[in-house]
Amino acid sequence: MGMNLTGPQRAAVVFAQLDDTRAQTLLRVLSENDVVRLLAEVATLPAIGHDDVIEVMSEFTTQAAAYRQVRQGGIEVARRWLEERLGQHKAAEILSELETFSTTQPLDYLNFIDPAQIAGFLQDEHPQVSAVVLANIDSERAARVIDRFPEQLATDVVRRIATMGAIPPAVVQQMAESLESRLANLRRSGFGDSVVGGVATAAAVLNNVDRAAEQEVLARIEASDPELAEHIRNEMFVFDDVVQLDDGTLQVVLRNVNLRDMALAIKTATPDVRDKFVRNLSERGAADLEEELTSLGPQRLSAIEAAQTAVVKAARELAENGTITLGRAGDELIM
Repeated sequence: MGMNLTGPQRAAVVFAQLDDTRAQTLLRVLSENDVVRLLAEVATLPAIGHDDVIEVMSEFTTQAAAYRQVRQGGIEVARRWLEERLGQHKAAEILSELETFSTTQPLDYLNFIDPAQIAGFLQDEHPQVSAVVLANIDSERAARVIDRFPEQLATDVVRRIATMGAIPPAVVQQMAESLESRLANLRRSGFGDSVVGGVATAAAVLNNVDRAAEQEVLARIEASDPELAEHIRNEMFVFDDVVQLDDGTLQVVLRNVNLRDMALAIKTATPDVRDKFVRNLSERGAADLEEELTSLGPQRLSAIEAAQTAVVKAARELAENGTITLGRAGDELIM
């Protein structure tokens, strides 16, 4: 391995690859000490190349698969159990399906590569190749890749995915090996190294958990490392930053937020904040928002904070796909 990472650093690398939902789930089940330690490791990770990330993830998935097999008793235990209850023929059918799903897919390594880099690499491929590749990786990551394609290519690739028939496993395997080899050559020539983790990653993770969890985690980190907590806060984009957006940008954000979340998000806001939201909606939208606000009864603070998080998430997603540019509250515009 190119870098000599400690055990906690390896855990941080794995955590940094999780999507928002899984990251939030993991934070909720960890102990207080483990949350602080993990987020601190994520925030202080050095720059790590893709080869090292893939090696860490490969080791992790191998260990996780082995643990799962031990916990579940192994395929032979499952075979005996199914045959006793369903008969040999039906058991063979089910086991065949289970083995298909449990086998690591040849293109899984792409799930650990930046979608922007996958998009840049696939743009030079035939659309059918791109369609096969994206149909065989995580659907959310595939969507983020397609978002970065030119409009015509995106349309062509999606159409091909929708009309794709069965692809022989051997073809997918061959394609995976070819792409991995060419990606490795690009990485050796300097393409694709990136920072995995760091303060920005820790901030991005916390931007996608609910407000109560965000505040709790930051408080824990602050208790042991106030400077690190401040660095993370400075990188975060929160609801107060949404309120400070210019009118044109806020209008785009609000078009991508459902009415109930919008109303809940400003239920406890000052009159100035409410007025800003209302004036950046269409006449019909403003009337609907006022009606929704009037109809809202008593609400739990957690529901209001969850709605504010939804507004923040909508803004961040629009920024990630280049639709808007975000600034933080307190940023100064230098002329």
